[in-house]
Amino acid sequence: MHQTIGVPSVETPASWTVATVVLVILALSFGAPWITIIALKMIAAELGGLRSVPAFATALAWVGFGTGGIAMGYVAERVGVRATVITGAVMICIGLALSTGGATWQLYVGQGLFVGFLGVGGMNAPFYVYISRWFDRRRGSALALISSGSYVAGAIWPPIFERAVAYAGWRQTMLYYGLIEAAVVVPLAAMFLRPPPELLLPIGTLDAISAPNAVMGWPPNLVFAVMAAAGIFCCIPMAMPQAHLPAFCS
Repeated sequence: MHQTIGVPSVETPASWTVATVVLVILALSFGAPWITIIALKMIAAELGGLRSVPAFATALAWVGFGTGGIAMGYVAERVGVRATVITGAVMICIGLALSTGGATWQLYVGQGLFVGFLGVGGMNAPFYVYISRWFDRRRGSALALISSGSYVAGAIWPPIFERAVAYAGWRQTMLYYGLIEAAVVVPLAAMFLRPPPELLLPIGTLDAISAPNAVMGWPPNLVFAVMAAAGIFCCIPMAMPQAHLPAFCS
């Protein structure tokens, strides 16, 4: 988005600092469910040999990301992103600790509710709104940067978790990673995630923004629903099988 003539930009070097911190937080937080994927065979062996149990726990985590983003986005608008991110980091730590309990329900609740819904759900979607308010010229580039957080996690953490699980076991890996999550994300959020600057709009812009506009002749809400459905039906067949690939290749 180009800067409007005569209107000072809210975009500063601090904007990119905040965006980089958000990228680090997401890359760390999205690593949490990968432990269950990497240790799928070990977890299944301890839970009766059913791979469907840890695989379903991973699916619950991803469902939690999505549904939690809706609920926690509402909360973030009222209490601020800093609060939801700090809470989310603590929830991920609790969820990973609960997942090591040894019972199926503990794995499901730990991954789906704490890691997914309350954890990453309190970070991912709220971050998109938060970062968009720090930029008015290179907003697309900033959003693309933070959206790569989950992919960075998928590239970095699986090889590390493979060695950690082989050395210390999946339970210890979850416990230590949960502590690292809280120890890193909580201070980062407290130091850097301050309220975004106010975007100054020229006179008359608010009326133009408030006016309903069709998107290629379609109602905006319909376009939003179609895009949401496309994301769901695209990611399910692409992302869910990834939970089984490490087990098949090992």
